[in-house]
Amino acid sequence: MTDENVAGEARKGLLDGIKGKAKEVVGAVTGNDSLTAEGQLQAAQAREHKEAQATERVAEAQATEAAEELADVRTAAESRREAAEENAAVTEAQADRVRETQVVAAEQNKREAVAQERAAAEVDATAEQIEADEDRRIEQAAADSDEMVAAQKHQEALRQAEADRKKAEELRNQA
Repeated sequence: MTDENVAGEARKGLLDGIKGKAKEVVGAVTGNDSLTAEGQLQAAQAREHKEAQATERVAEAQATEAAEELADVRTAAESRREAAEENAAVTEAQADRVRETQVVAAEQNKREAVAQERAAAEVDATAEQIEADEDRRIEQAAADSDEMVAAQKHQEALRQAEADRKKAEELRNQA
């Protein structure tokens, strides 16, 4: 109900109350009981109408207050929902960053492990190559030594054969 309607209803109720009182007074003065009863009835109706309007205004005020409270509750709920969504988004973003960091760290660890394995394999291969080269040198030295010994024995055998041949020739010449 607008303020103009409230004021108009109040004026109408006041006028109805005054009319009822006037009829009651006129009926009492003139001795007309029906006019007195009608005035009393009209005054009672005006009071009831006034009380009903007051009750209606209280109900409207309560409804307005309840609507405002509902709007406040909805606004607060919306704010909490938005805050919860924002917190969820922040938490999810943090979880994504943690996952990405873990993936990067795992990939880095894998690369480092592969590099370490490769370096260890290269060290092993180099050590094996050095060992093989050393074995080859030792074998070569042994072969060279065997060859020298064989060459010396051959030279010795040649000298011995030459000495035996000379001795045999001497013996033939003497004979």
